[in-house]
Amino acid sequence: MSHCTTTPNPVPPLASDRPSQAAAIRSTLDAAAAAINTQHAQVLSAVIAMKEQGLHRSEFGFSALRDLLVSQFDFTFNTAGAIAAIARLSGKFRVLAEAATTGKARIDQVAFAVRQLDQTTAMRHFARTPFKNPVPSPFDPQTLCTTPEAMVTEYCAHATFKDLRRHLDELWASIAEATELLDELGQQSMQRLDLTPQHNGMWALEGQLSDATGRLLEKYLKTACPPPRQDETDTDGILPPQANRHAEALHQLLAGYGASPQASTRHGHTATLNLVVDIETLQGRDTGRTPLLEGQPISPARARLLACEAAIIPAVFNYRTGEAVELGRAERLPNTALRRKLELEQPDGP
Repeated sequence: MSHCTTTPNPVPPLASDRPSQAAAIRSTLDAAAAAINTQHAQVLSAVIAMKEQGLHRSEFGFSALRDLLVSQFDFTFNTAGAIAAIARLSGKFRVLAEAATTGKARIDQVAFAVRQLDQTTAMRHFARTPFKNPVPSPFDPQTLCTTPEAMVTEYCAHATFKDLRRHLDELWASIAEATELLDELGQQSMQRLDLTPQHNGMWALEGQLSDATGRLLEKYLKTACPPPRQDETDTDGILPPQANRHAEALHQLLAGYGASPQASTRHGHTATLNLVVDIETLQGRDTGRTPLLEGQPISPARARLLACEAAIIPAVFNYRTGEAVELGRAERLPNTALRRKLELEQPDGP
């Protein structure tokens, strides 16, 4: 006589058992996640030690920790990337790295946090700058956080990923204005402009400008000297290069600014050049006297040319009487009264 045994079909749980079933599943998954995180924490400790000794390069032949973990130890790409990120930044964010290696915080959340905090120099410094007074953790009032990094560690240990990201976004927002200001001040402190006279009478201009200053200058040069149209030609069919056009635009900028009433002044004078020449030399006579531009000798021909320039003030001197007969003006064109005088004296033009 044979005995047959059959396995009874599983009975679906009653509706009243669903909460307890869910609790049991949650407990199983939580225990598994904790075990996985513990293993990853052990791996992270080993990888940090490997990085500090440079063994990943000398003994394993890899410069990137992530590539080493993927190829040599069969980690998934995301897990290897998270462990490598924490190991690479462990020297900068020691509090977060310790929370990850001890199993206090999840590896993936710590990896996200250190990547976010390492995006800018200002954020790195801010994260490690102590609070004036320690701040209680929002998850445990008995735990005091001395730095923003310590507060982020608390979020990595106790909060959801969504809450961690929200907290980091709030940190970004709180220092965004200060970061932009510090970046701009840093650029301004590195600005320089060297202007050096050359032996051939030219000047060499070389420097480095902040983003704001460079953009302003570029916009002015494009406004004052736009790129040539295709139908623009000169008598030879050749237009000056853009660099030459920019130099001319810069000259216009300086000359126009020096003649502007809004220009900065020093001892009552704007940025103008002073030309000293006697009236006979200006008329083309051979007097043997040398015109002076800002105290330096120039040719009579150049003096006559510069006397027509705006923002260059010709001071005409009469050597026989010993007096300055004309102190000049910055305006290149005659005013209304002088124009009427010329029209009356020369009704038919010169």
